[in-house]
Amino acid sequence: MKLSHIFFIILGVLSCTTSLPTLVMSAEESSARIVNGFAVDISQVPYQASLRVRTITGWSHSCGAVVISTRALATAAHCGVNFLNQPSSLVAAVGTSQRSSGGTTYSISRIIIHELYSNKTLEHDIALAITTQSIVFGLNVAPVTIAPLGITLPNNAEAIVTGFGATAYGSTASSVLLAAQVKIVDQTSCVRSYLRITAITSGMICAIGTNPSRDACQGDSGGPLVYNNNLIGIVSFGEGCADANYPGVYTRVSAYESWIYQKLTGI
Repeated sequence: MKLSHIFFIILGVLSCTTSLPTLVMSAEESSARIVNGFAVDISQVPYQASLRVRTITGWSHSCGAVVISTRALATAAHCGVNFLNQPSSLVAAVGTSQRSSGGTTYSISRIIIHELYSNKTLEHDIALAITTQSIVFGLNVAPVTIAPLGITLPNNAEAIVTGFGATAYGSTASSVLLAAQVKIVDQTSCVRSYLRITAITSGMICAIGTNPSRDACQGDSGGPLVYNNNLIGIVSFGEGCADANYPGVYTRVSAYESWIYQKLTGI
């Protein structure tokens, strides 16, 4: 079982639609140095954040995260579970398109993991990272809307996934923020794809891009999947990266709307 890909970003060229932000690609960004994709400026996805972990040489990108309020970021539970007792080992970097520099960093005072999170099945793979100080909003830093419980997500609806992860399975991480357009996969098809690997539950949502294959990859865990300016998914796991037989699996944010707001009222 490769729930190892806990996870992800192999990216493809984004087309502009009314429900997606307009992401502009330069000639330089379209070169082969970014596999099937292109860099995106943080001003176009100002909710994107990076969780960095303290190392002997400084701070290093660990997981993606999503700005949802002045004091909180959403991320994957598997990104934060090892820091419950040492949240100060993490900082949240916001407002930057660079993996390891730029923007503003905020110390983390607390990690809140969903009470039913399972590190075996990755069910309820959602957490909140609480900052010690209020996040200052501006052109490059802004919260995303949390998808409401009743949101309608048509099959094949186009969404955007972003992150600083690998550009191919087992490859090195991207030094800049990347974005990809992916399509929502119907739940029955996703359940069938993972039938011999793991259970796909109602708290999960699946998506993938095709022609060429586009997906998230190692290092993108905890990052956002956004549809119509709503945060509908958090990068969770997959089988490899951009494998047409295995869509990427995300935590279905709308299923945790009430949990998120309940926790936000307590910070």
